[in-house]
Amino acid sequence: MKITKTGILPRWAVGYLAALLLLAVSNGYSVWKLHQLGTTTIPNLSTDIRIIDLQRRMVDSILSQLRYEQKYLLLRDPGLYSQFVEANDEFHRLLGTVELIANSPAKKNSLEKIETSVASYESVVNEQANRLKEGRRYNFWSYQTEKTEASDNILKELKGLEQHARDDVERKMSMATEAGRSAPRIAFAALVVSLLSALSMAFLITRSITRPLTKLVNKTKEISRGVFKSNLRIDSPPEIAELSRSFNSMCDKLSEVDTMKNDFLSMISHELRTPLTTIREGASLLLEKVAGEITQKQERLLTILVDETNRLIVMVNSILDLSKMEAGMMSYSFEEADIGPLIDKAVTEITPLLEAKKIRLEKEFAGDLGARKIDEARILQAVRNLIANAAKFTHEGGRITVSARASMGSLEISIRDTGPGIPPERLSTIFEKFSGSDHKRGTGLGLAIVKHIIDVHGGRVWVESEVERGSTFTFVLPS
Repeated sequence: MKITKTGILPRWAVGYLAALLLLAVSNGYSVWKLHQLGTTTIPNLSTDIRIIDLQRRMVDSILSQLRYEQKYLLLRDPGLYSQFVEANDEFHRLLGTVELIANSPAKKNSLEKIETSVASYESVVNEQANRLKEGRRYNFWSYQTEKTEASDNILKELKGLEQHARDDVERKMSMATEAGRSAPRIAFAALVVSLLSALSMAFLITRSITRPLTKLVNKTKEISRGVFKSNLRIDSPPEIAELSRSFNSMCDKLSEVDTMKNDFLSMISHELRTPLTTIREGASLLLEKVAGEITQKQERLLTILVDETNRLIVMVNSILDLSKMEAGMMSYSFEEADIGPLIDKAVTEITPLLEAKKIRLEKEFAGDLGARKIDEARILQAVRNLIANAAKFTHEGGRITVSARASMGSLEISIRDTGPGIPPERLSTIFEKFSGSDHKRGTGLGLAIVKHIIDVHGGRVWVESEVERGSTFTFVLPS
């Protein structure tokens, strides 16, 4: 783990040195800008002005070539052709000079296009002149069209070259003007920045202490949620760095304990639940007289064995489910679903018990409950636990009412019974494990599991009860 060994006092010294360095850099920047103005901007400005002058002379030269070659074609005077050649040589000399001093890609691109068009123009003129000298016939207008196109391109690119040079002149003039204006602004800004930097350094140094503490607080919150990763990496003074190392060491220990817990849950799942299921199935087969006839006493003992084995299996499953929920290992699959069919299914499953105790169950659904994102299996488990809990404590001949209604975007489900009620002193702990049920008739985990499931869905669950007047368990699922 990287540990920053710099103490508080050295950090303050470094901070103030950084402020002074910033002031020196800002002043150096001002000097550099003035130097750049004298060594780069102004010379480039002179070059652009020269290019504009050479461009004008090139325009005059190409116009002279056009006049001389037109006159030559009309008068056939060799002197006119010589003047055309002289003007052409002058154009190439000017073009070569501009190519040497061109100082931008745009200008060089224009010069390349000019060279191409000039070569095309000269080729047509020379070929037309040779045909005239040899007395051969040719299509005058075809040559004239090609020359016109080439000369127009030359003039167009020369105009573009001039525009590029003028744009650069304006830009560099603006730069020079801005450099002159910015010098006092930079000096003032350097003073302001130096003052602000001192305050900033104080803030940053303080933050270099508070930020590691914030990370430690956040790591503590992660640990409280059951996340034991030893991934705390912070740059801080030695004292806080030592604390972070202790945090990582603690996380490693907690992670080992958590791994042991997970291994224990896995062992329980495979080594305890499976044998219990085997015992139950074996006893059931004996009750069915698969292995032969049994006496009435044996049948009674096997019935007790099956009942107690079922009770153990339910208890083991409840412990496993609650342990997974508390460890954050329980997986959930949220999908759009209607809770109505889940309530119907839970009621159907409990019907044999209700009929045996002659308990009347009523359903009160207020309109369309609508679909919402839920884990169907877990919500069914919660509803099943609440209805089973009500059936367990309702006296023979009593009544259970399951009501559901949608209100303000939320879904409210209530299970009301006519049982003995819950003493006031137990209401505050009813949803805690091993507190919510009569241990003679259950594990005391059903209501704790219900609370975990509803909490994961972002809802809440509560109970209202009076002794000898029954209880009402209600949970709300948000939209």
